[in-house]
Amino acid sequence: MSNLLTKVEYQSISGIPVSLDAETVIKYCTRGNGNITNQEVALFLRTCQAKRLDPMENGEVYLIKYDNTKPAQIVVGKHAYLRRADRNPEYRGKKSGIVIVRDGQVIQKEGCCVYEVLKEILIGGWCRVFRQREGCDGVEEFYREVALAEYSSGQANWKTKPATMIEKVAVSQCLRDAFPNDFEGIYADDEMVASGAIPADYKVVDDTTTPEPPPDPIITADQRRQLFDLVRNNFDPDVVNDVVRSVIEEFGFSSTKDMTESVFQKVMARIQEIIDDSSDGEQERIGDDDPYQGPQSGR
Repeated sequence: MSNLLTKVEYQSISGIPVSLDAETVIKYCTRGNGNITNQEVALFLRTCQAKRLDPMENGEVYLIKYDNTKPAQIVVGKHAYLRRADRNPEYRGKKSGIVIVRDGQVIQKEGCCVYEVLKEILIGGWCRVFRQREGCDGVEEFYREVALAEYSSGQANWKTKPATMIEKVAVSQCLRDAFPNDFEGIYADDEMVASGAIPADYKVVDDTTTPEPPPDPIITADQRRQLFDLVRNNFDPDVVNDVVRSVIEEFGFSSTKDMTESVFQKVMARIQEIIDDSSDGEQERIGDDDPYQGPQSGR
């Protein structure tokens, strides 16, 4: 991917610093059995940066490639649309529901309940989103109505929860109309299923796997010398070993041999704290022997 975007850094819409690279995308942000291409990864990185999306925030956005017969799709999680709208200071709420036929009349209902006892027939979904632009007094209304026949695949949730599904499609589309800068070019998973871009029975786990923490390597010989030099330069020769032993034991170590870099940083900070609080007189250097390491050559 030498000629493609491989890493982006930005602040998510939640205010969290995000550092996202190609390896992380492939390992943690993709779904499906298809082979993700370099171009698809680069487009995902650029989209996340442009829209300030955070893939590690509760699966806000992910890259689906069900198989190799169709291109990968950038899909926003089920709740991300409303979360993003709610964070926009110009958002003034929404109303949404379904369109049914009852007694020969077309009726818009809020919510997603279809009552068979009343012989209601579901035919679509609708949504109204309200936005008050900065500097304007009035509230602008955006409206979108979608037909069930146009989107329903008759499979999976479209078979068992058609009212819920068609209402979600209407909400997603209306929010995109109202806030194009936030939502243009990104689609909810229900819309992707409705369009046939991903199979109707495809399931996505909402919780995103937390990346493995970076390795914590053992400190080097130079770092051991830094530790002892810091003590030697600030304490009497007779107490150098005692100071080192006392501090490393605070962090569960009896030797510097297996100390990791993260612990090393804490130990150095603790020694500096002791130095700052110390009222000892002039300190003298001692030899280079480390009682926990044996001869100097073994450091």
